[in-house]
Amino acid sequence: MASPETTCTCLPRARSLSLRLLGVTAIVLTLAGIAVVGTIAAVLRWGPELAMDRMLQANAGRVIDGIQFDAAGQPYKVSINHRLDTAYKVLKKDFVYRVLDQHGAVLLASDGAKLAYAPPGVPFAASLQRLNLIQDGEKLQVITESFEHEDRPMYVQVMRSERLQRIALDIDTHRARSLTIIAAIVSMALFSLVVVITLHHLLKPLRRAAAAAADIQPNNLSTRLSLDGVPRELTPLFGAFNLALNRVEEGYRRQREFLATAAHELKTPLALMRGQIELGDLGDRRMLLQDIDQMARQVHQLLHLAEASEPHNYVMVDTFPADTLAQCCTQLERMAQQRQVRIVFTAADAHRDGAIRADAGTLSVLVKNLLENAICHSAPGGIVSVHADRFSLSVRDDGAGIAPDAMPHLFERFWRGPHRRDEGAGLGLSICAEIAKAHGWSLQASNAQPGALFELRFRPEPAIVAEPLPPVNTSIAAASTQR
Repeated sequence: MASPETTCTCLPRARSLSLRLLGVTAIVLTLAGIAVVGTIAAVLRWGPELAMDRMLQANAGRVIDGIQFDAAGQPYKVSINHRLDTAYKVLKKDFVYRVLDQHGAVLLASDGAKLAYAPPGVPFAASLQRLNLIQDGEKLQVITESFEHEDRPMYVQVMRSERLQRIALDIDTHRARSLTIIAAIVSMALFSLVVVITLHHLLKPLRRAAAAAADIQPNNLSTRLSLDGVPRELTPLFGAFNLALNRVEEGYRRQREFLATAAHELKTPLALMRGQIELGDLGDRRMLLQDIDQMARQVHQLLHLAEASEPHNYVMVDTFPADTLAQCCTQLERMAQQRQVRIVFTAADAHRDGAIRADAGTLSVLVKNLLENAICHSAPGGIVSVHADRFSLSVRDDGAGIAPDAMPHLFERFWRGPHRRDEGAGLGLSICAEIAKAHGWSLQASNAQPGALFELRFRPEPAIVAEPLPPVNTSIAAASTQR
């Protein structure tokens, strides 16, 4: 015996939001760490030199401002603050200034030198504003700044040795760089750990919501996702999911009520037919056929209602409401004659420019139900007035109208008025409501004095001056199937 074929439906493996967040965070933190460490290394590598350049420029400016000249226009003294003056007098090998004339001859020097700073074997050149020299095995940094005195160009050279820089910093540059980089790496690692722990904590509401959603079954549709502790950015998502659950629960409840009511409605004619068959009383075939017709009508309406409740069953095409209404009037003319009712039809689309987008079959069902309802509620000799244009379609009878207590129940399923003359299932207007909802139309009912008026509006009417309409007592719009 061959084993039955087994079909396995495999769901695609879902990506983990936690892993994605952690991965992106790790990448960002890694790039940020590299940028921070690189910046620190660059600052440690070139920062001291840039700082020395700025310091030398500042010192040169102070020297220029403090130069004092004698009557012959020759510099004889530099007046600067006590700290710098002491440094120039004490650190004559590491901290020096020299004042030069336009030819590079030394006019005044803190170390008493007679030659300007220049590369070995090369005369002084004003264009060499920055020099790196080696003297007695020590690196010297020299900056040259120009100024004028009595229209004579002059220069100031300021020197600072690398030895003085090391003493001033009082730190081993390479060791400091290594320690700083290690500290930056440790800090970024600690920061990453804090971020991971924080993300894990923030994602707890999502994990709780996933567990709650997994427990939702048809027998506990009242369960909702808790919003406690949910981040503000995720609250709309959770709220939308809860609203979707509300709609699912409402649809499930209505479906169960529909099935229970349908079973109850079909049980009565079936019981009567079974009783007649068991008693052997088959003489009154007319009554038995009437019960069969009633049950067939109820089954037919149930099928219409099920089809009207599913939007994917609709095929939208260009449809002329006037043509549909005229066709339905012709089909129900015989029923109207049997009840001694006359149908009066008027259409405003003389040029046939009133096409609408609709499912032709369901529109025909809607119109037939409205016509049947009007015919059934009209007295013998009465008139049913129908009208159609590109904006609306209306059906009006001249019966007793709609009782105030019946208004809220007109579009409820299986509801029938106490004075209903036929044996309908109470589904006609419910089917109309479902069709109107699926198309985005508005179905309204009101008392027209005399009779009742049902108006189906396809689109907003243009603003015109018209007679006031009778007050609307109940309506069903595209957003709801019953009032």
